Amino acid sequence: MVLVHVLAASFWVGGQLMLVVVVMPVLRRSGSPTLVRELASAAGRRFAAVTNWVLLPVLVVSGIILATLNGVRPGNLTTTPFGRVLLVKAGLVAAVFALAAIHGTAARRMGPRRIRFLAALTLLVSVAILGLGAALAVLPGP
Repeated sequence: MVLVHVLAASFWVGGQLMLVVVVMPVLRRSGSPTLVRELASAAGRRFAAVTNWVLLPVLVVSGIILATLNGVRPGNLTTTPFGRVLLVKAGLVAAVFALAAIHGTAARRMGPRRIRFLAALTLLVSVAILGLGAALAVLPGP
């Protein structure tokens, strides 16, 4: 279950990094704003489809299974370091879902700077989630 969770998280954050660090800079150098918009939109829709229908469900389900296997119960979420880190991680996951939804629905109406800011913020929060996952790997269970 850990392997499934880590692979899905790696694909999710790695995909974001690939889009932000590799794909978008190459597209922007193409010189055609229309082409950039069309290709960025197509790449974003494809990544969103994979993320929304495969990665995020796998991450949520495997995360719940892992939490249960680690002894997490509602009563120890706020009383143990493991539980508190897990709550923060879950909160950031919810924030990333919201940011991704905003990016996916509002990007057509936003200017390029706002779109880049939203993408960077989503990536930053995603990396923070990975860091919290690493912290959970070394904390004793509840």
